[in-house]
Amino acid sequence: MSQTPTDSPYRWRAADLEGIRVALSIPTQMAAIRAINDAMADLEQLYPDAILTARRELDAIAAIDTELAGLSPEQLQAPIETRRKAVGPDALPEDGTLPVKKADVIEYDTELLREETITRYGEGLSIEQALRRQRGSHAQALLLMLPTLANWSRDPQLSAQGGAFTTALARG
Repeated sequence: MSQTPTDSPYRWRAADLEGIRVALSIPTQMAAIRAINDAMADLEQLYPDAILTARRELDAIAAIDTELAGLSPEQLQAPIETRRKAVGPDALPEDGTLPVKKADVIEYDTELLREETITRYGEGLSIEQALRRQRGSHAQALLLMLPTLANWSRDPQLSAQGGAFTTALARG
């Protein structure tokens, strides 16, 4: 079984250009598309082994984007406090009914059957924040392989001005 040039893991797929554009938040301008195409061609020519890793990063970002799109409004927020006031699960008889006879009511105080549960979360991340953090780390890994695209990104965490791999030049 021989591989055709398009099936090679060391070549870009047809959808990778758009995947890179979406993953790095690059605008749809002709100059930006040309820059992505040039960066892809450079990587393919100079270091084709990295293409397989870049494609895995693109697939991971696409999976995270799909998961983010499917989140409900409740999942987009981190709960700070949850209060619940209800009958305790082991306070009721086996059949789940409350006492109905007058003698039973006198014998049991129904307020004693209530249970209050309070849940507080500290400074934890919501599901959305955790997914966005994962997406950002995949996008930064992609930028390590395609560094010329950092200037085109609209994402402040990925652009060259706020990137993790930049520093001020010190002259002595």
